[in-house]
Amino acid sequence: MTDQNKQNETLQSKATTFYSMLSQKFELLEKLPQKQLPMKYAFLLVGIIIFVFAWKQIAVGKIESDMNKELESERTLITQQAREHADKQYKKEEERFGQVLAWAVRSELIRNNIDQIGLYMNEIVKQINADRIVLIGEGGELLVSTDKRLEDVKGSDLYSSEVINEHKITIKSDVDGKKLLIAPISDFNKRIAVLVISYNQAKIN
Repeated sequence: MTDQNKQNETLQSKATTFYSMLSQKFELLEKLPQKQLPMKYAFLLVGIIIFVFAWKQIAVGKIESDMNKELESERTLITQQAREHADKQYKKEEERFGQVLAWAVRSELIRNNIDQIGLYMNEIVKQINADRIVLIGEGGELLVSTDKRLEDVKGSDLYSSEVINEHKITIKSDVDGKKLLIAPISDFNKRIAVLVISYNQAKIN
């Protein structure tokens, strides 16, 4: 019985000690929420938060600005490429039109149907909204003009030798403020005349 009592006392002592340790731990945990950081650390923490927020705003703003600049640059490039492509396509169509018109005029010119050419050119100038169309002979004489005020004017007085002596379908973008479509007319590889269509320059927005 004595040994049994000693064992009971030992167990009771261990239990008391363990309970005491737990009580101390819980007491520390209860006090933690009541502790406060020193004021300078609180201000430092607030300052860090403000700095991070401000830096984020600046960084986001810079990224947005860079993206806007990049998008604007891409839009400008795409617009420029689209215009260049449209200009090339339009130029091809103009050259094709000049070639077809030159063939039609050539057929009548070989037959010496000058009046028929005049009627044909007057109709064409209205349809394409051109300034005027003139047919100049190989010697520089003005054969036909849709502008009746030029009937007594020499073709060589209207345009330079560079224009009159052109040997292939050519578009000149600015000749005395006008755009010219020049279509030489040949008969068996021999130039017999040149057709010059004059347009007012289109305004670029």
